[in-house]
Amino acid sequence: MNSNNKPQEIEINADLAMDIELILNGGFSPLTTFLDKRSLDSVLKNMRLPSGEIWSMPILFPKKFDNPINSTDSLLLKFQGYDFAVLEEPVTFEYDLDKLIRLFYGTVDEEHPGVQISRKTPSIFITGKLRGLSKLGKILNINYLEPQDVKNIIKEKRWKSIVGFHTRNPPHSAHEYIHKSVLKNHDALLLHPVIGSKKKGDFTREAIMHSYQIYLEKFLPSDRAILTPLLTYSRYAGPREAVFTAIVRRNYGCTHFIIGRDHTGVKNFYGKYDSQKIFDNFKDIDIKIIPSSEPFYCEKSKTITTKDECPYGDKYYVEVSGSKIRKAIKEKTEISEIFIRKEILNALQNMKNAFVN
Repeated sequence: MNSNNKPQEIEINADLAMDIELILNGGFSPLTTFLDKRSLDSVLKNMRLPSGEIWSMPILFPKKFDNPINSTDSLLLKFQGYDFAVLEEPVTFEYDLDKLIRLFYGTVDEEHPGVQISRKTPSIFITGKLRGLSKLGKILNINYLEPQDVKNIIKEKRWKSIVGFHTRNPPHSAHEYIHKSVLKNHDALLLHPVIGSKKKGDFTREAIMHSYQIYLEKFLPSDRAILTPLLTYSRYAGPREAVFTAIVRRNYGCTHFIIGRDHTGVKNFYGKYDSQKIFDNFKDIDIKIIPSSEPFYCEKSKTITTKDECPYGDKYYVEVSGSKIRKAIKEKTEISEIFIRKEILNALQNMKNAFVN
């Protein structure tokens, strides 16, 4: 940094601030800053860094301002009025946006919400040496645990196996089935809902966290679970994002991670179980994947089960339908408890801001 130069101030959005927070607190390890061009190319093509370490997600700082950048300067990154971070010795690079989108999402279809977002991104990106100044908990008034906090709890509780669970929705009966199934064979659960920006119609951060607090208090053994939000946002990138979500949970101390049907997918852009199959290519990921088949309600046995567990297979299958649950919340109508606990349904129906507008 040139001591005579005042740092150039850049206002950043919440998504970028969350990326910075997780880079700096170890949530995005092995990253220590934003990807450069060589690393981006390697991540997009191989889902690995040039070092060979597994990393599947393009974590980028798009240059959304016109001012030129000098590598002897520093960028002061501001968020909601706070001095949030400093990027020292900044450098820029250009990357073909069509190529980035195609490799990132496996499609260039404008119906894909990730493609829509990336289309608005400039093709010039910034990287450099990243240094934090403030924490998001204070700025956004959110309570959350950092990776080391979770690891400390695991150590204190002497848990040997802890299973991570990724979600962007409130808990329903299929989730409850999965959670209670894994607790039969493991010490504890990390319930880790994503609370960053979402697309219109998704559940809000407040709805997700409020419903999970009720769920943990009333329906799970609370001494065997940790509930904390994950400060990141949905990319809707299917299998690529599934690998990313597993690595992040490994960084939080999880020994195992649940990958369900259409994990981190959207619409019909990815196969139902592509996000499980992709881990065949990453045997060195150092977290054990628990593939979960779709839980459903069996009308014959009158219980939530799976095709493998149910003596009738899927002959009497009734889907635990997320769209039916959403409709009941929006219209404030009753829905059977085979889909969602009444206490959780009522809490969501009574919220003014359950969905992103």
